[in-house]
Amino acid sequence: MSLAGHYASANHHEIHSKIALGLGVDSLVKIENHHNFTRKERLSDGKPVVVLRKGTPVGDGEIGVIPGSMTHSGFIVRGKGNPLSLQKH
Repeated sequence: MSLAGHYASANHHEIHSKIALGLGVDSLVKIENHHNFTRKERLSDGKPVVVLRKGTPVGDGEIGVIPGSMTHSGFIVRGKGNPLSLQKH
């Protein structure tokens, strides 16, 4: 899964770089938004879990994306660092 995620990320960066070049603009910020991946994490009580994520996990103050659908907009968000959520550790 990690290899597939790195491959997708590299392709997205290449696509976005070429679009920006074609438009004659520079990116202000790059937000990684791969989805459907699993990762070993620990809950706030220390319990180890395997988490399936959809969207971008964010920690305190980090920028992320809550993806929409083909007909609904997504949201750019900033993490609040809530220890009770399944935030990025």
